[in-house]
Formats: sequence, structure tokens, C-alpha cells
Amino acid sequence: MKKILSLLLVTVLLLGTASAFAAQKVGVAMPTNSLQRWNQDGANMKAQLEAAGYEVDLQYANNEVATQVSQVENMILNGAEVLVLASIDGSSLGTVLQLAKDNDIKVIAYDRMLTDTETSTTTPPLTTTRWAPSRASSWKRSWT
Repeated sequence: MKKILSLLLVTVLLLGTASAFAAQKVGVAMPTNSLQRWNQDGANMKAQLEAAGYEVDLQYANNEVATQVSQVENMILNGAEVLVLASIDGSSLGTVLQLAKDNDIKVIAYDRMLTDTETSTTTPPLTTTRWAPSRASSWKRSWT
């Protein structure tokens, strides 16, 4: 699990390109805090991102789609520059993904695919044990 979180952190770091010196805000949307796995993932992700100088807005939606949609909307309105989304229902975030796209916010799908959307998202290759940093660099180049 730590390898996965480390890979995600590298992806977020490479996507964050607004300023090398200013702290960027990262919104992290987790499906629930009722399972240890999501609590650990959220806490580890937040700690690693904050250690790297990012401001983190971590939210848990208690497995309620409407709550997650509202949380992501608020992250966007509060200035998130990158969103990390572990969606409850990958097909339910189309509206907020469009809002993110309209605001040039980078979106990373964490653990679960985002579907039924035409917006561009990044899904780190979480199931592999070898991960090529060149892949993340190509994602960064495509979004800058």
C-alpha cells in the first residue's frame, strides 16, 4: 500500500506545475472513513503531500454519492489545483469533472476509474510493481 501512495504522491508532484515556490492546494476525496483502508490511505496521502509542501483538503463521503459530489464541488470552489478522487461511483462525477476541466484543475483517479465523462483524468498504474517516472513526466507535459 505504501508503494501505491508513494506513486500517487509522485504523480501529484509532477502534475503540480503552477509555481515551484508556492504551496498548491490538493483536494483528496475518499469514499468513506468507515473502513480502515480508506482511513490509512487518506491519512498517509495527506501526510506525504503536506510534507512536500502542499495544502491538503481531505474529505470522506461516507459512501454517499451526493456528499462526494458536493465535497468535490467545494474543493474546486475553494481553489484546489489538483484533485485526487477515489470515487464511490465512477459514473456520477461528470458534472464536477467538467467543472474541474473548465477551471484547468488536474484530476487523478485514485484506485477507481472515472467513467461516463469526456474530461481528461490520470489514473496512475497502481497494479504494477514497476512504475516508470517517464510516464508521469509525459502526463505533466500533456497538461502544461
